[in-house]
Amino acid sequence: MVVLRSNAIAGNRVLFVLHAKYQLNLLPVKVESEPMFGLDPSRVGQLRCALNRLAQPGRKWISFAFLTKDEVACLTKFAERQSFRSAHPEVGYKSNRVFQDFDICFPAPRIDAFDQFAYCLERGLFKAGQMMTPSPFSTDFRFNDFAIQRYPPGSRGIGVHRDGLRYRHIVVIATLAGKSRLFSTPSRDGRKRRVIDDRPGRIVLFSAPAFAGRAGEAARPLHGVDHVQGGRLSMGLRVESPIK
Repeated sequence: MVVLRSNAIAGNRVLFVLHAKYQLNLLPVKVESEPMFGLDPSRVGQLRCALNRLAQPGRKWISFAFLTKDEVACLTKFAERQSFRSAHPEVGYKSNRVFQDFDICFPAPRIDAFDQFAYCLERGLFKAGQMMTPSPFSTDFRFNDFAIQRYPPGSRGIGVHRDGLRYRHIVVIATLAGKSRLFSTPSRDGRKRRVIDDRPGRIVLFSAPAFAGRAGEAARPLHGVDHVQGGRLSMGLRVESPIK
């Protein structure tokens, strides 16, 4: 009778084969694991492709697969440890009022996995932009505005809005868990809503003022969240810059 048993020791896997009379200790085999939030040429290529599409006239958002399952799990676990408060039920600018039905962690701490993710995107997006002629970024940047939003099941979501003018270059949205609908719309009344695929593992890029020479409302997509059926946990990274 032969029995197979495996043990993991300090990242190595050792396989022991036991026989009635003989025991063979095979040499340890080191199993290399992919580092999380790494920035290899493949990922830079993904970001370059996304930026090329986002820079097309009339295009204000793009969605694409980027995070691994392990990275999503890591970010989710870390996000769930943070402290949240109820968001203001309504915010607005001038005559535009926007409802908000979620809890928020803001400013979220840019540490550990959060910092690794943000740094990967900062380096990757700017490097990918430098490979384009012209680059959509006039300067390098740092994500200095970081928020985590937690929507309960049955939440109304957030009403149609644009991100503020103080946010420059690009906005990153990453949904980590839940089931809901992120959408874009051409008008404040929310008609002709177009679904943005933000399933866990994908990231969404919104253009912002200064991206590819854009300015004002032409740079910022109208968007919102509704149909929150299974809750929603999402992260938003932005570059806040004083309005001159």
